[in-house]
Amino acid sequence: MIHLRNGPREWDTFAETPEANALKHDFIVDSANPPRCLSFRQVDVKQNWRIAINDHELGRLTRDENDMTVFFKLPQEMLREGVNEFTLTQTNPSAPDDIYFGYLTFHAEELSAHLSQCKVRLRITSNSSQQTMPGRLTILDQNGSLFTTGNQSDATTAVRPGVVYTSTGDVVVSLPEGRYTITAGRGVEWGIKTQVVNLKADRFETYSFPIFKEVDTAGYISCDTHVHTFTHSRHGDATLDERLVTIAGEGIQLPIATDHNLHINYEARANELGLRQHFTPVVGNEVTTKVGHFNAFPVAPHSPLPDHTLSDWSKIVESIKKSTGAQIIILNHARDVHSGITPFGPDRHNSLTGQSVLNGPFVASAMELINSGATQTDVMQLYRDWFGFLNRGIHVTGIGCSDSHDVARHFIGQGRTYIRGDSSDPAAINVTNAVTSLLAGRANVSYGLFTTMTVNQIFEVGDLATGSENYTAHIKVQGPSWVEAKTVTLFVNGYEYETFAITDSKKPGVKWMGSIPLGNLPHDCFIVAIAQGDGVRSLHWPTAKPYQPDSPHFTPYTLGSTGAIQIDIDGDGTFQAASHYAAKLTKSSTAIDNLISQLNGYDRTVAIHAANILHQSGTNLSSDDVQLPLKKANAQVRHGFSLFQRSLIR
Repeated sequence: MIHLRNGPREWDTFAETPEANALKHDFIVDSANPPRCLSFRQVDVKQNWRIAINDHELGRLTRDENDMTVFFKLPQEMLREGVNEFTLTQTNPSAPDDIYFGYLTFHAEELSAHLSQCKVRLRITSNSSQQTMPGRLTILDQNGSLFTTGNQSDATTAVRPGVVYTSTGDVVVSLPEGRYTITAGRGVEWGIKTQVVNLKADRFETYSFPIFKEVDTAGYISCDTHVHTFTHSRHGDATLDERLVTIAGEGIQLPIATDHNLHINYEARANELGLRQHFTPVVGNEVTTKVGHFNAFPVAPHSPLPDHTLSDWSKIVESIKKSTGAQIIILNHARDVHSGITPFGPDRHNSLTGQSVLNGPFVASAMELINSGATQTDVMQLYRDWFGFLNRGIHVTGIGCSDSHDVARHFIGQGRTYIRGDSSDPAAINVTNAVTSLLAGRANVSYGLFTTMTVNQIFEVGDLATGSENYTAHIKVQGPSWVEAKTVTLFVNGYEYETFAITDSKKPGVKWMGSIPLGNLPHDCFIVAIAQGDGVRSLHWPTAKPYQPDSPHFTPYTLGSTGAIQIDIDGDGTFQAASHYAAKLTKSSTAIDNLISQLNGYDRTVAIHAANILHQSGTNLSSDDVQLPLKKANAQVRHGFSLFQRSLIR
């Protein structure tokens, strides 16, 4: 393998200096026995790399960061007797892209013949029922590289190098002779089964892959709110048929079709393919504007399209509601750059206070916290944005999704939302009830882990816990055996309250369970539990690097977070956010020193919002009138004012 790169280093896992910025390789062709196809191994390819034979383009590397072995047909008209030249060059040299390339091999057989030397039948079954079921098969060669099969996608399969999704759980796979490691799975709720097989051309064998349901999600609906197809969005690679097969293969019960500025309905084709039994499709739309992308659903299939040319958030949401009637409106990937704008960049939004500078009031009903197709370098940044809204008193539901345009690169359901609701029949999900539950915040976010929480074993996420002087949070962290959980943290008003190490990280199912007394809380608050673990490196479910990284260093992660539970500490039967307390205190206090003295009875989030109110009124927070009383205040108040002042520096 050779390390190639143009421009600055993309990732610190690569050497500072590449071996080359392009590859040229001469090979000899004997016209009596010319090569008919070629193969190579590629790793970490993000940008476009052009493959040429004698200056004629043969194709491009697969834009996929995963380790894979890829095949190409060799058109005979490209070849010449004697010396020929293979070249590999990056089409846009200014875009950083560290890659490995190697194992370039020329084969005498036609591509179809080479890849079809052997046939093997593979069956994915439920270990409890022994019945076949949809799932994903991952096929690795002896180098641990995803290996191209001789299969093509059809009505029951979606195929990419080293990946075969099957909607029936029963498929015959074509491969060259050799030794392969094959893994079967069905999304984050299921365990995996791995077998090593040795294939010979003169043998046809059957291998069964029984897998267990390892994560108990009863009472929750698995939903991916951000799903694309190449057929309609025109980027990525998943056709409509392939998308429906992958939905079933990853166990998504409520997929939302969100192609760009289109209303797409999966219903008819899902019925034609015999897949409707596995999920309840919902029509949505990714309303793609220059100032942000908004997923909206449910949408009547033939309703008018919203005006995606608008540039004011309030008018965009108004247009969405008026034209489609959609109740759920999600702000997508708010920390990514699209059309030159980062919706929650520091020039447009104050994350600490949940206050928009240029966007206008936040009028969406939800925001993405985990987008597995656009992961963040800092996994907690979007959570801090969300906490800012909740402390401001703005009800926003946190969302997990995949933003998948692909079959196997950034695949569907890796990030997902678990909505409280009846999931006993995936084909008959009550969409109205699911939407109501999602609007109320009765949802948890999963990216490899599934975390749930109750208060006093009565109140769940989306609820207001009332009627007690003593509250206790009960937290459960689940995950399959192949996802390792490391810690679980309880956050109160967005700040760490208590963190626990998870020692039995490879245990299937419940990895950690515990109770946390919520003592000494000064006032109403919200709580959220977040479990984190290591990224998954196994190619059956690889967690991705950030597409728009903030640093060349990245530590992969998995995560499972709860929605928020509000706690009624003052016993008045309602919830007051930090900003509400701050508004009352600043209104009742005529002097700054008196205000700061009263803030001693509140947490830092109330101090943050009090500082914001003073700042908005024109008070100089660096003046002696503020700083002298602050010296006498407790650490929470001082910290709150300090955090707010730092948030003003852009």
